[in-house]
Amino acid sequence: MKKAVLLFTGIWAMLIFSSCQNKTIELLSKKWDCVKVENLDTPVKGFESPEDSINTVRLHSVLESLSWTFTNTMQYECAVAGRVSVRGSYELTDDEKVLICTPNTRNTVNRYTINTLTEYDLVLRSTSNTPLVLHFKSQ
Repeated sequence: MKKAVLLFTGIWAMLIFSSCQNKTIELLSKKWDCVKVENLDTPVKGFESPEDSINTVRLHSVLESLSWTFTNTMQYECAVAGRVSVRGSYELTDDEKVLICTPNTRNTVNRYTINTLTEYDLVLRSTSNTPLVLHFKSQ
């Protein structure tokens, strides 16, 4: 009887964990359009050239034209101005606070802390030294 109770408890805990992860994947699985970029690492104010300023504006424009589409089969696409530029797979850490994106080329692995995930809002923070913060709205 004691073994049955332990087995039942273990199965119950696994079901609870998988249902939580399924909820996160369900919320994430859609197209997300970037609407705001924060903390873009740019040259120190006062020391930037006119070319640096132009490049910063261009980079902001490119980043704000990003859209990411996540599927419930753990795949993603990243598009810039409507053109798909990267495809790959994603995973979540056990605590579901970090999104790990691996492109099909496997040349880099990108990690993002999930600051906000609701039906309509997604906020990701890169895990680099100067974390880039990306704000997304769902379609």
